Amino acid sequence: MAKIDTTKAAAQAVAEKLARGKSTTGATTTSPNTVAVTIDSRIPGLLTVTPEMLPAMIPAFHPSNYHIADPLNPPESLPQATEAQLDKGMKIYEGATRALKLTGAAFDLTREKFTVVGKHAKAFGAGIQAATELEKVKGNYLDYLNQKEVTDQKSVTLDVSKVRTVTENNIAVHSKDELSQKLKQAEIKAEESRLKTVETEGKLSSFKAQLGDYLEVKK
Repeated sequence: MAKIDTTKAAAQAVAEKLARGKSTTGATTTSPNTVAVTIDSRIPGLLTVTPEMLPAMIPAFHPSNYHIADPLNPPESLPQATEAQLDKGMKIYEGATRALKLTGAAFDLTREKFTVVGKHAKAFGAGIQAATELEKVKGNYLDYLNQKEVTDQKSVTLDVSKVRTVTENNIAVHSKDELSQKLKQAEIKAEESRLKTVETEGKLSSFKAQLGDYLEVKK
């Protein structure tokens, strides 16, 4: 019988510790015929591997069990496997290797999926930014159209003001001319009245003179 290796004992102790869930890193998950695997409680689903866990995760191997002092006379204590065990074991290992390859391929595909998801998120984000910029431009364009309408309205108001100014200027010219004509008419009427007054005064003076002559003759 081969002697018990202290390394094997240490590995078993670690395995038992992990199986009891005493790891402070997080929870542990186990399944039949597998060693405990620690899951980081801070990141759900993320596996954790530490150097202390390795002995329990690596197949037991004790080099001292395969020590050969005389190559021509191998000891009977060497670990033995029958042809049937070899065939069965190799088939199991080959199947497990294929399973691991498939699992690895699934993880590779999942990694690529997450990479594309990240790119999709970036593209989506860029689209949102583009849409935001487009809305800003639309807003600026609407502001421009609104300001253009305001400017056009001011132009119309200016044109009306110009026409009103020209009209009022023309009215003022005619009003001035009308007032000038009224002034001239008033002056003419005044002159006619003055002439009539002068004529009347002349007639009165002549009448007085004639009356005076008449009175002197009568005396």
